[in-house]
Amino acid sequence: MKRLLITFAELLYGLTFLLFLVGGTLTHIENGSELSLWLMALAMIISAATTLLSLLDVRWLKLNPRGCRGGFWLAMTLQVASWLTYAYAMFCRLNRSLLPFHRFIGLTTLLWAIWMLIFIYSRHACYPQKKAGKYEETRPIKSTMVRNEEK
Repeated sequence: MKRLLITFAELLYGLTFLLFLVGGTLTHIENGSELSLWLMALAMIISAATTLLSLLDVRWLKLNPRGCRGGFWLAMTLQVASWLTYAYAMFCRLNRSLLPFHRFIGLTTLLWAIWMLIFIYSRHACYPQKKAGKYEETRPIKSTMVRNEEK
């Protein structure tokens, strides 16, 4: 069995996602209570700090390039989109328009879940395949054995 190496940054991403889920759920149940806003803000701050510090090559948060790099950059783009939808949701909450607030919190949760799945897949399940000196971002094709029957 292959050993799965999880970096500290990946662990922080997972924990902040769970923290945001708890905050988002409390938001929908309690109609945007202060506790839920603090939980979501804490999750966003930790997630943003993890991303920005890893891009600035902080040693204990650095993500070594592995897996499909296109998937990694797609995940980072979706992460920034989730930050922007969260910021707009907080703007709606500040203006006391609760229907758009709930919709944008739901959209933020959906974007966060999608970028987390793409991020995990691109780092742990997708491997570049070497082909004629270039790397293509596809999974390696497993060879199948064909049995030749003699007549």
